[in-house]
Amino acid sequence: MFLPPRRSAGFAGPVSALRLSVAACAAVVFAGHAGLVAADEPAPTVHIRDATTPTGDDEQASELVEGEGQPLYRVDGREIDYPEPAPEPEPEPAPAPSAGEIIVGFAKGYVGYPYVAAGNTPAGFDCSGFTQWVILNTLGVDIGHAVEGQPAAGAWVDYGAWQPGDLVFFQNTYRAGISHVGIYIGDGLFVHAENEGTGVRISSIYTDYYGSRYWGSVRVG
Repeated sequence: MFLPPRRSAGFAGPVSALRLSVAACAAVVFAGHAGLVAADEPAPTVHIRDATTPTGDDEQASELVEGEGQPLYRVDGREIDYPEPAPEPEPEPAPAPSAGEIIVGFAKGYVGYPYVAAGNTPAGFDCSGFTQWVILNTLGVDIGHAVEGQPAAGAWVDYGAWQPGDLVFFQNTYRAGISHVGIYIGDGLFVHAENEGTGVRISSIYTDYYGSRYWGSVRVG
């Protein structure tokens, strides 16, 4: 009796090809599902503690960081020494203005004010009344109103060694001897109550008029 040969187990034939396709699809679905599960896993957690207070969970890690005083970051059980950034240094405060700068700033605020004989207030100044008013209201020192007495209120300053705020004196302007005074403001300039026609103004020491009549200078305070 003739019997057809039996098919050996395998994936040959149409039915077996169908089985192979189903198996491949199942593998793809399983792989995709596994990827979704991995994507849904929670991110590593981070915990922070102070290195000066070991937790005791990891004796070796505690010994490594003991005494360093830096915060530790624990990532999934691992401790990472990550120092905090150093704080930004505070800017240094601006230096306080000098006495001379205060005098000059105050005096220049009166440029344009009127000249009045024997005056020593903002209603009107003469030359020594102006210097008296400025020094009194900046340094708190009353140098007096008489122009010939004001040099005694400060220390002598050599010619050309002036600093802002120094008093500069002139002689033989409207009378013999010391007869005019102003306040040095820098760069060879001084502010003064000049006369009825100009009032308080800024002039140069080096002009022909004032250069030839220069007497001396003192520094108050």
